[in-house]
Amino acid sequence: MHTKFQTCLFVFINLILSVACLNVFAAEVRDIRVAQQEGVTRLVFELSALSEHRIFPLSNPERIVLDVSGVNLQASVVDGLSALSSDVLMRVRYAKRNDGVRFVLDLAQAAKAKSTVLAANGTYGPRILVELEYGVQKPATVVKSVANLSKEKRDIVIAIDPGHGGKDPGALGQHNVREKDIVLSIGKELASRINAVDGFKAVLTRSTDTYLQLRDRSRVAREANAELLISIHADAFTKASARGASVWALSLSGKTSEMGRWLAQQENSADLVGGISLDDKDQLLAEVLLDMSMNSTIQMSLNVGDSVLGEMKDVAVLHKDSVQQAGFVVLKSPDIPSILIETGFVSNSTEAKNLASKAYRVKIAASIAKGVIGYFTKNAPDGSLVAWKQNKHTERVYTVGKGDTLSEIARRNQVSLPVLRQANNLSNDVIWVGQKLVIPAG
Repeated sequence: MHTKFQTCLFVFINLILSVACLNVFAAEVRDIRVAQQEGVTRLVFELSALSEHRIFPLSNPERIVLDVSGVNLQASVVDGLSALSSDVLMRVRYAKRNDGVRFVLDLAQAAKAKSTVLAANGTYGPRILVELEYGVQKPATVVKSVANLSKEKRDIVIAIDPGHGGKDPGALGQHNVREKDIVLSIGKELASRINAVDGFKAVLTRSTDTYLQLRDRSRVAREANAELLISIHADAFTKASARGASVWALSLSGKTSEMGRWLAQQENSADLVGGISLDDKDQLLAEVLLDMSMNSTIQMSLNVGDSVLGEMKDVAVLHKDSVQQAGFVVLKSPDIPSILIETGFVSNSTEAKNLASKAYRVKIAASIAKGVIGYFTKNAPDGSLVAWKQNKHTERVYTVGKGDTLSEIARRNQVSLPVLRQANNLSNDVIWVGQKLVIPAG
């Protein structure tokens, strides 16, 4: 009886120990990854389940010890340990210890170690991140300063597209006027005037008598990261009495007038000169129009167009006193606000004579430039030099008070700590009550 009891007890104890062992080794080290950055090596120990760990250094030789409780190593991890190394990490060794694993990181030099537990996410399980910092850490450098801040602000890029060109002369008018010559002259003058204004940059789709497909014109603008595309044209009509300049933007719902439909057909047919069919473009436009971002692009086009039209009325007779809308191919860029400017009718004797005059073309270009620059001055894009000039403030002086710290002063005045140090020639963050600090312009 006694023997039978002992046997049962022995089996029961072994059963408990077996279950305990299963629980102890419920987690596994699935992977170990090493990443190297200048002065820092990072090791990631990926686990199947969250486990306790501790980390400590040993010297002579330099080592870092990481003990992870309640885990075992996958065979694939054991096989890959010999390949783990970095600038400071010579090798990774391991040994089973109590209920887990001890990792020993052999170092080429002394390093400061710290560990962080990272929670599981959709891609990885829970992880232990070990960071080894070594060598002389480079001091922080000031990437921006008051002296060079303005140089880093970008220009507002305006793409200028003189229509037609090369084998496509465009409209042929009275007094031997050709549309492609007129619009190239206006485009160059417009580019020159925009480039003369600090913070603006003009990019021409063509600067010579060359032919470009319509879709390539918006591609030039996109590659230049343009804020606006201006397509310049001169119109013609079957009736010589038709006259007046106009500004057009893309229409979401279709063309807004009979003249709009006629103009769209005329300008779009330019693509046929290159032997390209436009039969498949309706579906493309339909897909573009499904994108709601097109609404804001068109609205901005209309707003710029209003500004340009407001300046042109002092130089040219207007065909319409508001921005019109039609389905010009060159305007069908969903990400770039675009306007098309008809500078006048070369089929009208008076306007053909005007457009043949360089002095008149200069006036037209000047009015367009004034309208564009005026709009972007009032609506300067974030990150542009124009916006920076509008937002900068006068340099101020701050008197240090009791309890002030340099970092807190920087935060309150919305200036970075390195810039504040540089503006006051400070090598550290030590300040004293009554000290006068220059607060640089924002």
